[in-house]
Amino acid sequence: MRWPRWINIVLGIWLLIAPAALGYVDVHAANNDRLLGILIAASAIVALWAPKARFVNVVLGAWLIIAPFVLGYFGKNAVANDIVLGIAVAAFAFLPSRPITSTNTTAGPGT
Repeated sequence: MRWPRWINIVLGIWLLIAPAALGYVDVHAANNDRLLGILIAASAIVALWAPKARFVNVVLGAWLIIAPFVLGYFGKNAVANDIVLGIAVAAFAFLPSRPITSTNTTAGPGT
């Protein structure tokens, strides 16, 4: 179950192109998203082999949520994108990287 890591890689790449695609008007928002895009994608790639590294993206996702208020973004596209992506990145980072094993409960003879 590595798909949550791959989704965070895609979300990181989206953060790299979002300033141009959404027409950010705030340079702080654009720079923050580009930096966080690189960090989120990189930590998700590392988490493919080191599952506990995924928790770095929990912290980065939390920063994305509060960054518009801490850095004082203006422009609703940047604010909305960062809040939604922050929630998504953190949520996908909490999902485990390995499949959950199920116990086999087969019935015995005569049942």
